[in-house]
Amino acid sequence: MFNKTIFLVIKVNKKIVAAIIAFILLLILIPLFISNNPIAVFNTNRKIIVVDPGHGGIDGGSSNAGLLEKTVNLQVSLKLRKILKDKGINVVMTRNSDVSLESKSNLKSSRYNRDLHARRTIIDSNNSTAFVSVHMDSYKKSSVRGVRIFYYSESEESKQLAQSICNSVNKMVFKDFLNITTVKAEIAPGNYYILRTSKSPGVIIETGFITNPIDNKLIQTKDYQQIMAKAIAEGIVEYMYR
Repeated sequence: MFNKTIFLVIKVNKKIVAAIIAFILLLILIPLFISNNPIAVFNTNRKIIVVDPGHGGIDGGSSNAGLLEKTVNLQVSLKLRKILKDKGINVVMTRNSDVSLESKSNLKSSRYNRDLHARRTIIDSNNSTAFVSVHMDSYKKSSVRGVRIFYYSESEESKQLAQSICNSVNKMVFKDFLNITTVKAEIAPGNYYILRTSKSPGVIIETGFITNPIDNKLIQTKDYQQIMAKAIAEGIVEYMYR
């Protein structure tokens, strides 16, 4: 009886040891399996987003009440870059400072066309997953405000990106941050050079109307720029991993 009892204890212990070994082997093998299975890997390093701050240098863009569009475009874009990089996404900027880009193009055309061509070249040469060109809108009626996101009508991917950013801006900026329902973001087709000629899907986002006193004042504050950039980033991420 005594010997039998000892035998049973040893037998139980062997089962426990075997289970522990199997568990350890499982922990070792799972990462190896995942690393060889590209479908299961959530690898943000393979994603490249080009952020394009509109205008710059000699080209100030729209202006109103002492505010130049090019300045706001860059400020929002730099914040957007940081947020995306914090999420592990590779970001390429068409410009990091107050410069225009016509000198980077060998196109035989006007300064304006060379600048646009340089931006498109940066987008295409980096084989980007998508691009976002940041601008501000203007209108003859100062009462008009809100956010507009343009996409190329023949690109379904661009439209999906625009809608994803639009949804995020409406929720994070207008609903949660400003707590208003009378102003919203909306998407619209646009036959712009950068949208029409770039190989990657992309959008032009007008972060507000520089001609509207409220939008003009808001977009100059760090908090509003931050929440706008964060909303754009969330929309990009939702599009990328939908």
